[in-house]
Amino acid sequence: MVVSLKQIKLTLQDILNNFDWDYSATDTTHNYYKIDNLTHIRSILNQLDSLDMFSEVVKELQHSVIFTTSSDNIRVSSVEAKGINANLELIKTLSSNFLSVLLTTVPEESVDSINIKLPPINDFDELSKVSREIHIALSQVLFNDDINGETKIISVENGSIWLNVFVGMTAVTFIASLIWSSAVIYKKILEGRLLEQQIRGLKVKNESLEDVLKAQKAETEMAIAAEADHISSEFFKINEAENIEKIKNSITIFADLISKGAEIHPALVAQENVSNLFPDPTKLIGIESKIKRLSGGNEN
Repeated sequence: MVVSLKQIKLTLQDILNNFDWDYSATDTTHNYYKIDNLTHIRSILNQLDSLDMFSEVVKELQHSVIFTTSSDNIRVSSVEAKGINANLELIKTLSSNFLSVLLTTVPEESVDSINIKLPPINDFDELSKVSREIHIALSQVLFNDDINGETKIISVENGSIWLNVFVGMTAVTFIASLIWSSAVIYKKILEGRLLEQQIRGLKVKNESLEDVLKAQKAETEMAIAAEADHISSEFFKINEAENIEKIKNSITIFADLISKGAEIHPALVAQENVSNLFPDPTKLIGIESKIKRLSGGNEN
């Protein structure tokens, strides 16, 4: 699972705020100990496992007796209890130390920013090309009196390259609609590719295949135009042809970047009502155009 450092920072903050358990002897001889709050501890360990953090210690605990029950507490021998307690203390210390590093190196996000995960990059030429495409897709529609946006890179993370880009207070919802439409077009392009594969599998005549592909391309272009017109009517005071063309171009660019593996997210600190405006990159196959939603609502 590829996660940004900002997400890891927020997760660790949440974990450390609730990383507590009770560890106490159950008899005067201290042969047995009781460990409490295991439900929450198991949840924390699974979170860390999903982030692939402190794997060796986490795996050891996941294979311990605390994962053999769904109970919130357990009574075990002193030797086993001390081993579990020591590993929990170690994970808490590692989490605290790593969070301290992140707090000093990872800048805070603004709610008026977005996070962009670049598609896989092999060299500087690809990085330059993708960066240029993102710059064009954003700037041509944000540098407008109606949107009043900007494109200021706040931070860059390596590994999977993440950009945190400040776009301005009034621009975040616009970007959300733009990315939603881009995801809709990506889905349509993907459906076209699948249709092409099916037709090629049927071994139809090349002329018939070309007719289908032309029709599919025309349908996709009509969908892009419809999405652009909808966004323009939602965010611009005047539905100017120039703005629509710029939006169409931005949708096309982002749809292509999404197909290559790019992701566009709201700021991690964004309000839920803003976050919900962005498409979930893991559920793009089920995405629907907001134009259809609106027309469906009017029909009812």
